[in-house]
Amino acid sequence: MAGYAGGSSGRLPELFAALQSVAVLTEPGGRGLLLRIAERELERPVGVGTGESADAGYFHLELAMACLNSPRTMTAVCNALALLDEEGTAAVRALGAELTAQPVLPPEQEERLRDLLKDLTTPRLDQLCRDAAGDLHDPYDLPAFDDAWSAHQALSGLNAREDGLPPALALVEYLAAEVAYDFDRAIALRGWNDRQAAALGLASELGVLRQRVQYAPPTAAHDAYLVIRLLPAEEPGRYRLTSWRHYGSGEPGSWQPRQGRTAVFTLAEAEAEVQELVYEAEEEWARDAGCIHVEFALLTEELNLPVQLWRFELDSDTPALLCTAYPVVVRSLTRGRTPRWHRLWRRRWQLLREHPEQWQHLVVGHPDGHHPPAGRADILEARLRADESVGTVVLSGPPEARTDGGAELQAALRTGVPVMLWLGRDEPAGGTAGEQPHDLPGTEEADGTAAPFERLLRDPVELREAVKQLRLEAQSASPDRPDHRVGRRVVLLWDDPTRPVETHEPLSGPDRWDRRRVDGR
Repeated sequence: MAGYAGGSSGRLPELFAALQSVAVLTEPGGRGLLLRIAERELERPVGVGTGESADAGYFHLELAMACLNSPRTMTAVCNALALLDEEGTAAVRALGAELTAQPVLPPEQEERLRDLLKDLTTPRLDQLCRDAAGDLHDPYDLPAFDDAWSAHQALSGLNAREDGLPPALALVEYLAAEVAYDFDRAIALRGWNDRQAAALGLASELGVLRQRVQYAPPTAAHDAYLVIRLLPAEEPGRYRLTSWRHYGSGEPGSWQPRQGRTAVFTLAEAEAEVQELVYEAEEEWARDAGCIHVEFALLTEELNLPVQLWRFELDSDTPALLCTAYPVVVRSLTRGRTPRWHRLWRRRWQLLREHPEQWQHLVVGHPDGHHPPAGRADILEARLRADESVGTVVLSGPPEARTDGGAELQAALRTGVPVMLWLGRDEPAGGTAGEQPHDLPGTEEADGTAAPFERLLRDPVELREAVKQLRLEAQSASPDRPDHRVGRRVVLLWDDPTRPVETHEPLSGPDRWDRRRVDGR
């Protein structure tokens, strides 16, 4: 292969002659149209004048030089020529494909790299692949990869980056920086890359990338997410459990969860399976994650499963509650599967992201008169439809069928409320119900249950962490204290519409259809 940035200058006469043979480029109008089409794809000028000059020779020479200086320009020009004149462009497009193609590694070099990448894992692999692919490739076209070698193989089929480097070589450079703690492997990966770049005439380009990767400021740790979906199985008392993991920015469009295994369990078995999933997540994200969120995606009928009381370290004498070690929330599968509820849901969530100071809450049954009364879900729904600044609702009781709490939940789901709190039943994973919830959160009762909830609702952005802290404090409180009862039983529904739990089965990433439709308006 003749590479870019040093290895392709000898192809100038060949490309110049190929451009001269294209009929549509013999006329000023055709040349100008070619530039406009190419610039639309590049989103910048091609840099060869207007094309309106009567002298085609200078235009062809300038265009050939621009194409040889940038693989992205080469690709854009070939795409434009294919639109303008399918018949006379074969020679140019064949040359372009040759110049932007990736080299085939000799077998011994391929085997050496496979050995170096063996067992190399990082939770940031997908992000490193997007960085290595560069701006010429849509990052959402890249799938999730299970290991570094399969990622390298996939990137080997991509055209060169704008700097001329093959994405597969760029990935090796990013991986070498990622495993800097494994000094010998990092040195070996860079040595392998140096040999490939030298053979392609890209040593200086690789050096620039290495400097940028090695000395870039450290990135802040992102949050990680373990999403667990529980669906009732055909056999009563059993549930189909599926999990997904995501590491990275919480910004809209970055959600790309990777699906794990699916199996059917009883609730007690599901608790043990979740423990194993948490252990695996801890091992995978040990170096990178700032916080690991555990989210249970449930249908409305299952939202009362006491998942907030599930435990880990089950083989010890003193198992710990999962919710005291991680922010544990539930999510509504029912709403995710009901598109007619999504518009208001997204609008309320957008307010939290952009103007959290305007975010309001309602506590059903609070006696001060500002909040709707318990037992009147119709009044709650009317209040919610009249005020889109309400983002949090505290239910008067657990959302069970044919109860006030269940009717309040339906009203809140229909009107797009993304965050809800309630006191669930104090029940272990496989046991029977313990004490029944009777406290109305937020009411001024003698037992003081109001104080913990009022504290939680002060800052919506920190609500997940505040609930986790309340649960942790409950473990050290006396069992007869109100904050112990509230901390053990509080359930938080935290439903972010920008991180859909289900899109089209199987769950594969962000809501790309919506995103691209909006971008394409």
